[in-house]
Amino acid sequence: MRTNTRQNQRGFLSLDGMFWLMLIAVALGFIVFMGYRTFGSSDVTIEQSNLGTLLSNTKRLKSTTGYATAGTNLAPSLINLEATGGMSINGNALSNRWNGAVTVTSNGMTFTITESNLPKNACITLASNMAKDKQTTTAINGGTANAGEITAVAAATSCSSDANTIAWTSY
Repeated sequence: MRTNTRQNQRGFLSLDGMFWLMLIAVALGFIVFMGYRTFGSSDVTIEQSNLGTLLSNTKRLKSTTGYATAGTNLAPSLINLEATGGMSINGNALSNRWNGAVTVTSNGMTFTITESNLPKNACITLASNMAKDKQTTTAINGGTANAGEITAVAAATSCSSDANTIAWTSY
């Protein structure tokens, strides 16, 4: 005579267990993806902070006669004052997060900070976020210097897909 006893499951996992494992795998994949996106853009955020520090500290170098004779490299003075933020320093030269040269040059009563070797996303972000006042001009890839704010749309058309150069001139 046969009894109605339930047979035990044979195999590794039940179907509902497999469903939960797949759901956990998808969630972990999403978390890893979002973490990569967040930390991948941190270079741009750090460079924006470094550039803001460099801009404000360079303004501290101004005397009644200006910054120095036109063409003078101001980077050594900023390095000696430890006023370069988190920029990489190699002797008297500065470099950005993408190993591009960063120069700070006097124009007499103004100064120019130039950053090279910027990827497109960094070019767009830095160009559209750094110069919000009318006293600072921004020139992207040797183009026309624009005073004041540059929109992200305008920056996207001026920034190329490979290495970019931005020059900020300020009083």
